[in-house]
Formats: sequence, structure tokens, C-alpha cells
Amino acid sequence: MYLVRLLYVSKVSNGFSKNDLQSILAKASEHNQSKGITGMLAFNGDYFLQVLEGGRGAVNQLYQRISTDSRHEHLLLLQLS
Repeated sequence: MYLVRLLYVSKVSNGFSKNDLQSILAKASEHNQSKGITGMLAFNGDYFLQVLEGGRGAVNQLYQRISTDSRHEHLLLLQLS
């Protein structure tokens, strides 16, 4: 398996709530473990910074799903290695 690391930043969209953050964390924990993805999510109230690590296909699929999530906007890929 070819492993990759992906780093991105995004801005929360209007209407983002504390419940949204809890939902993201719960779903990520459940989904990512089953796909062999690890990483870290940082959030300062306005921006997300996330690093994802795992198999290339699994990380790519997850990033594509994240990119269509309406809870954030202005997604910017910072690194893919």
C-alpha cells in the first residue's frame, strides 16, 4: 500500500455550530479507523487545519468527500506527499 500525507485548511461556513464540530469528530473517528486513516484536526473557531495519513486511495476519497461538505468553504490543499 502506498501511504500519503495530505494537509489542508478551510474556513467554516456561516451557521456552523458546536454540534457540527461534535458530529464531524464522531463520524471521522468511526469512518477513518475503518479505512486505515489517521491524522489530526485543529479548529480555532474560524478555520480548520487537518492532516490525513493513510493509503492513497482512502485519503483521496476522504478528501473528495470533505471538499463537498457544506460546513466549510475555501478549502486549500497545502501539502500532499
